[in-house]
Amino acid sequence: MTDPPMCVAMAKFSPARDYDANRHANVIDGDYVGDRTDILRLEMADGSTMKSEAISIQDYPTLDERQVDLIGIFEPSFDELFKEHPSYTAYWAKE
Repeated sequence: MTDPPMCVAMAKFSPARDYDANRHANVIDGDYVGDRTDILRLEMADGSTMKSEAISIQDYPTLDERQVDLIGIFEPSFDELFKEHPSYTAYWAKE
């Protein structure tokens, strides 16, 4: 899901083997545990880094659900990343 005017994207999160909720997650089972933006980074499939104002992982181990939010995406540009996404095209079609 995306929010074009705010440059925000949210997605289901499937952690890698080294993921540790207590170290990496901002929210665990609904409780805020801290901002982890300074220790997280997002790599694109080609190995380049996506830059944003914040990265937030919400981890709900009791539900076996995880989500990652990217807030204030600026590099590559939000437009470049999501120009073909249905939420993006639907939003800008209204203009």
